[in-house]
Amino acid sequence: MKLVEAGSKILFSRVGQVLANAAVVMIVAHILGPEGQGHYSLTVALVMLLASLLGGGMGLAAVPPLRQEKIRPQRMLAAQLGWTAAMVLVLIGLAATSTGGRLAGLLGRHLGWSDGVGYLAALAAVGILGFETFSYDLLARGRLVVGAAVNGVRATGHLGLVAALALGGALTFERTVGAFAVAQFCGMAMVLIIVVREFRRAPAVLPAPAAAPPLPLKPDAEEVPDDLDRRSVPALIAYNLRRGWLGQISAVAYFLLLRLDQGLLEHYRGAAEVGIYSVAVYMGEMLWLLPGALTPLLVHSSAAHASDPERDRTAARAVRLGILVTLAVGVPLLFLVEPLVGLLAGGEYRASAEAFQALLPGIVVFAPGAVLAGDFIGRGKPHWNTQASALTVLVNIVVGVQLIPRYGAVGAAWASTIAYACGTFVMLARFRRATRMSLRGMILGQHRRMIAPPDAGGAERGVEP
Repeated sequence: MKLVEAGSKILFSRVGQVLANAAVVMIVAHILGPEGQGHYSLTVALVMLLASLLGGGMGLAAVPPLRQEKIRPQRMLAAQLGWTAAMVLVLIGLAATSTGGRLAGLLGRHLGWSDGVGYLAALAAVGILGFETFSYDLLARGRLVVGAAVNGVRATGHLGLVAALALGGALTFERTVGAFAVAQFCGMAMVLIIVVREFRRAPAVLPAPAAAPPLPLKPDAEEVPDDLDRRSVPALIAYNLRRGWLGQISAVAYFLLLRLDQGLLEHYRGAAEVGIYSVAVYMGEMLWLLPGALTPLLVHSSAAHASDPERDRTAARAVRLGILVTLAVGVPLLFLVEPLVGLLAGGEYRASAEAFQALLPGIVVFAPGAVLAGDFIGRGKPHWNTQASALTVLVNIVVGVQLIPRYGAVGAAWASTIAYACGTFVMLARFRRATRMSLRGMILGQHRRMIAPPDAGGAERGVEP
């Protein structure tokens, strides 16, 4: 499938996902009020953090062996299922500790939890963890669109559950968390079914080694061991953990830069202020889904050999497209957000509009970063994402501590905007040094003369370790 066709299908799925997510946010915010919305947003943040921490990079580490056919897909899936089962037990144990004692009191005061919510949160974390893991398997098999399509179905199903509860007058905080958990778990189940069917079509034995692999390794790429398919399941799990932990740290850092300021807000201003700010944050995250549609395509295209002249040009075009798509949706929202929030969420969320207007410049500025994350993974440099995300988190904390106590949600938004700008600067600088492309070439597309032809040996120049 051509990348343009795949990108169009992914973008179409993302638009549906954005609309469904927006409807869920507005329904929950309107019915639960700022404090209930704040508790729900903090609960979702905790669930996503747990899923990121416990994922272990099982999906990310599986991509090179699967694409290079160094392991039978069924064997890799067995290792991933074994790790997932172990993490289910961990999450059940964590949920059990949330039902009594000091921890239960802490969660009740800060997150609004009652008995049983911990188990719902654990179910949601399992769904997110599994979905992320098995989606990488499909990406490795060249199924670029499937993950985005399932995401759209998952978001639509989540909207249906929330809308049904709201229409029946039964949408409480606990049931809102339950609907979220059911949607995430069903999304994981759908992806797993597709993966199992896909892997059943794979040969039962590995193909004979070819003269050249289907996707040539970059000169600086680490070789996948030839004996990987003969290792035991525990040994495969250990291999994935060693290879995937760095990329997983990047996922955790990326998550923190989206949610950490909400924790600071709760500390300084309370859950109601988090509820107001979370509406702005959700709108911003929905905008990022649009440039994020290009991420799986770049994971695929940027894994090409360094001598391929289209690799860097494709990434630069994706950066420009990501900025344009975000601007095309973001600029009208800048002027329409206040009446829309008042109409859909209620007058008590009016401050969310001001927070979103402060957050929007950072959202647009960070669009290239959302795109380049896939490029860096494809180049075999996931630690570049980790470094940029770590800097962004640090700046967010330093600036947030100064602005949030005085300005509340608006201060959190400006702290995020400043932090996102710093992170994007680092990622663009990395991309420039890797490609030797000028800033004008990246932004305006006048880069054909900026990229020197590859050396005779096809070595990649200007790439940092």
